[in-house]
Amino acid sequence: MSRNVNRQGGPVANGTGDAITQYLAALQEFYPAAKGATRVVVRPDRRVIVSAPLPTRARDRMRLFDQMAEVGTRLLLESDEYIILSGR
Repeated sequence: MSRNVNRQGGPVANGTGDAITQYLAALQEFYPAAKGATRVVVRPDRRVIVSAPLPTRARDRMRLFDQMAEVGTRLLLESDEYIILSGR
């Protein structure tokens, strides 16, 4: 599986990469159009921002944000990594 992932900011802490990989896999499962168009930024405060082009229909965007919020919450509880979906 090929991913266009750019990590910027501080170094990726142990376990962060696995949480990001899981998040990206879920994002691409829910929204295949994000594949190859996703950018990941790890901020100095360890927050992870995942930027991807979003669906044009508001209902589809809201469904995607809801699904990814569930994934992000699960990963936060499991790995203590805070991952946020952002649109471009």
